Amino acid sequence: MEWISIKDRLPEKDKDLLVCTNTFYMGIGWYYNDSQQWDFEIQKHTEADLGEVTHWMYVPEPPPVEY
Repeated sequence: MEWISIKDRLPEKDKDLLVCTNTFYMGIGWYYNDSQQWDFEIQKHTEADLGEVTHWMYVPEPPPVEY
């Protein structure tokens, strides 16, 4: 998987994403097409300025679990 610049395209669906911002925050985020807004998992736990999203990628599927 490769990082996708928001200048090239935005996510098509409201799915879990890996995001990177201009303040070098990297983590789980979401883009809501209806409101055209980004949300970050950590926003609920911090007052820090996480910056603006510059790149994103879909979260890959986890590896299969073997018992």
